[in-house]
Amino acid sequence: MKLEAEFGDDVTVLLIESQGATPEKMESFALQQKWLLAGGIWTTEQPFQTGSGSLPHTVVLGIDGEVLFNDRPSSAVENLVSEQIKLAKKGPKGLSPACAKAWVEFEKGGYATAIAALEAVQDGPEKEAARKLAASLTTRAKAKVARLAWLLENAEFEKADKLAPLLVKGLAGHATLEPKATELAAKLVAKEIAPERDAAKAFDKIEKKIAKDGLDPSALKQLAGLVEKFRETRAGKRAAHMLKVVEG
Repeated sequence: MKLEAEFGDDVTVLLIESQGATPEKMESFALQQKWLLAGGIWTTEQPFQTGSGSLPHTVVLGIDGEVLFNDRPSSAVENLVSEQIKLAKKGPKGLSPACAKAWVEFEKGGYATAIAALEAVQDGPEKEAARKLAASLTTRAKAKVARLAWLLENAEFEKADKLAPLLVKGLAGHATLEPKATELAAKLVAKEIAPERDAAKAFDKIEKKIAKDGLDPSALKQLAGLVEKFRETRAGKRAAHMLKVVEG
């Protein structure tokens, strides 16, 4: 959680319950411990075996998917993650000049510019590498648009409000992705979602209280009040689910 707080979207933290608890019990316990709202993705499904029978245990995967660390948590983890993030921004070793320049441009937020520059390489020794990287960066750009759509659909407005202008700017000039990003950005400010925004704002405030003080009686009362007022909104349904998990 500390890593996600420090590095934001540059790192994905996966937290795995591996002692046989049901998803409901895991969620309830994590809520009570003030862990669930601190970030990360929680699951009871192990993506792979670590080879260790002790807990806690940490595995760090590099930007190429290789295992860089597989041991008990230590201060080395933060340094490894920081190094990998720096490598990701520079790009893989051995990139051709055109590809290296496009990679850096993409990491700076110039998504459409980077893709267009690669697509402009129509001949010469860099042609095939440029074509492959253009396809890869296009896939990544599509994923960013899909993430914005998910944030909007799930009423995660604080994150969506930050991402939308970056995508609209970064995808300017792209024939298919710019219109999609612009459409999603417009939906974010539409009057129709005002109730969803109000509910999300209220829920965010309660979440911050829970993250600080835990699920005390005051927080439970506020959750119940939010459900009553915003029952049909995304935030209202999340609050109702949280109450159900805590009450068992």
